[in-house]
Amino acid sequence: MNEELRNGLWQACNEYHFRDENDHRFQYDVQFQNLLATVYVDFFKKTSDVIPYGYEAGIKSIRKWFFGAEWWNVYNFVEFLISAFDTPPFAERVSFFLEREKSGYRILQNQFVAITDKIELSSISDAATLGSKFSAAREHIQSAITLFSKKPQPDYRNSIKESICAVESTARVVTGTPKATLGDALKSISSKIAIHPSLREGMNKIYGYTSDEGGIRHALLEESNIDEAEAKFMIVACSAFVNFCVQRSTYHLMK
Repeated sequence: MNEELRNGLWQACNEYHFRDENDHRFQYDVQFQNLLATVYVDFFKKTSDVIPYGYEAGIKSIRKWFFGAEWWNVYNFVEFLISAFDTPPFAERVSFFLEREKSGYRILQNQFVAITDKIELSSISDAATLGSKFSAAREHIQSAITLFSKKPQPDYRNSIKESICAVESTARVVTGTPKATLGDALKSISSKIAIHPSLREGMNKIYGYTSDEGGIRHALLEESNIDEAEAKFMIVACSAFVNFCVQRSTYHLMK
């Protein structure tokens, strides 16, 4: 995180959460103190009796921390503000600075992910917001995003597991076989949706890669063998396959 990006992220925080000093007529501002309490207790994990009193002291303490924190903690802090206060315009402003400074991260599901391609982000976002019929797949994709985005040490292994579980869950719903493995569900999925045999077999091979003796689900695989590129590929590929199956199954039901 270079200086310009850190400055931009702070500017977004300042505009939407740490208002200009002229907006505070009194030393004690209830709204701002509530903001400080949330940050200090829920993010910094401090006790309430160490919260600075008033705007000037509060903003000074957070700004000092922000500009001295490790890069990954700055991202975690901004993620916290996005989730805790649910302000979409703030997230949009953060996104503006990410793009302006050519950051390697973008916001997806209120988290910073190391994915910048708009098509890939759109595909993952669609899979992460599926309706109730595919709620299990949606939750697996959301978990995959969370694990992939953990800072400073992402959990790539379990992110990949969640990605393939999303496909497995989707295939079960489409084929009406709630206890089937993905391999078994893929064998019968052609009877439910139009899918080219090569595409079906391609996903079956990906499933095999995660499940065989040297695969992701095997306990003996060393974590160091799994990197960001592999986990990113799995989130994108599995999200795309989930969306494909959902769209095709919807079309099949409408016929």
